Amino acid sequence: MLKSACRLHFPRVCCGSCRGQISVMTRSEYSSLIRKIHKFGELWPPPLCSFCSAAALAPKQDNGPVILTNHRDRVANALRRLHEKAKPVDYAELSFLQSCLLYAALLAANLAPGQSVVPPLEMQMDELAPTPELANEIYGRLCTDGIFIPALSSDLDAFSLDRDTDAVTIDIRAGAWTLASDVSGRSIDEILTLLFRRLDRPEPKAVEVLWYLVAEDECRRYFVSQWQRYRFAHPGIYSAKVSGAIQHYLDKCSIGEMWNVVYYSVKNLAALTQEGKHTPQHIYNMLPGGIRRSVDYRLANGQSIWPWHRPSPREASWLTNILLDTILKAGDVCFKKLKGRDVVKYVEYLITKPIDCAAATWFATSPPGECSD
Repeated sequence: MLKSACRLHFPRVCCGSCRGQISVMTRSEYSSLIRKIHKFGELWPPPLCSFCSAAALAPKQDNGPVILTNHRDRVANALRRLHEKAKPVDYAELSFLQSCLLYAALLAANLAPGQSVVPPLEMQMDELAPTPELANEIYGRLCTDGIFIPALSSDLDAFSLDRDTDAVTIDIRAGAWTLASDVSGRSIDEILTLLFRRLDRPEPKAVEVLWYLVAEDECRRYFVSQWQRYRFAHPGIYSAKVSGAIQHYLDKCSIGEMWNVVYYSVKNLAALTQEGKHTPQHIYNMLPGGIRRSVDYRLANGQSIWPWHRPSPREASWLTNILLDTILKAGDVCFKKLKGRDVVKYVEYLITKPIDCAAATWFATSPPGECSD
């Protein structure tokens, strides 16, 4: 009786559905939940409490073959109507940002010659963006703009269907995609060539938007790698406040310099954890302020922030490599030295100078560790 009445509660872990408290009764349940918590930290869906798990399982058990077949038929019909309504796209008229995102997505998909169906994100071997969140956002943008259309050959279980409106909702990572047809009848290879040439005519403001998108995501990826290195178990450590602090200082620091700040901020947090004088939640709450103090102190006292080196391009995402190497023309140097506030001026300088010497002359007057206001 005593054993059946005992439960272990997790006060800082909430159910992903009802936001209620999660508890376990057996060692196997405890081990399973710990694994789910770690997966949530790696951007997986949050765990469910026993009641929500049972509620989610019940409909699946009740669905018979006839119901599933009917559901898939309705999804297939909805997809056909979606393709019938799709409009051709003039890929020569895409904005610079759209061209960059589409070019990166097609290269990451590694399509065979003549292939127009983009495989699901979860099946692609190459990384489109530094984190899965940004990759999902890119595919969502391309879908909203009518460039990517859910493929008829997709796994129909990757879709959900509104029974009243027949509106289709796709799982971004599980669904396959079809590239919208071109108004001029261009093939996929011709579209890739067109997009590549578009990158040689950068627009300063669009490049700035892309730089901040990639820079913040690269900092997030590095932050998560350091968090995993020190085995932190808190699932929401990369909070909106941490993200806001990093975004704020990308104006004044390069990506490599922000990696330096993130490295020592997380390292100091790990040291406080070892002391045992503060609760884990209190220590995690110190992190955004720690990042701000670290940068403000160095800027106020004229101290340099030595930039971390750029990883090998083989380890980076397609979007990062395209931005640094193809658009900015100086990958390693831009990673270490280019700050957010200088992106527009730098791109304008690239446009007016010969490509082979523009980057070298721009950075010639900047010391490698400089990060001053």
